[in-house]
Amino acid sequence: MKFLLALAVVAVIVLVLLKKKSKEGNKHIRHKTPRKRASQAAANRDQANFQATKIVPGDNACQAARDLQDKLFLDSELNTPKLPLPECTQVSDCHCKYDHQGDRRSDEDDRRLHTLQTELYPATEGANRRRQKRGRRATD
Repeated sequence: MKFLLALAVVAVIVLVLLKKKSKEGNKHIRHKTPRKRASQAAANRDQANFQATKIVPGDNACQAARDLQDKLFLDSELNTPKLPLPECTQVSDCHCKYDHQGDRRSDEDDRRLHTLQTELYPATEGANRRRQKRGRRATD
């Protein structure tokens, strides 16, 4: 009987220690992961939507490659033609390349610059654009 009681006490102690150890392990893992990961992923996904590829004709390029040299193919649409082009007349000696473009949007077309805040507080008013607040007393 004493043996079973001692065995039960040891089992309870082992379970308590294992639970405590597993909770400490989970806390350690949580602190390792950065909190901004979701926002960084969203920013990368947003940038990836506007990346493009351009075909750069090589030396002695065929007319099909020269016709496409100024055209941008949006990567998110997956419509960039494979090289060598199907219409290529220089298949065995094709030196055409892809030129990968980053986010092609410019700040000139950024609509976030024209927000309500910029309309309410023009830059000409200076840094101190807040009114002076009065206190509760008449002498303030």
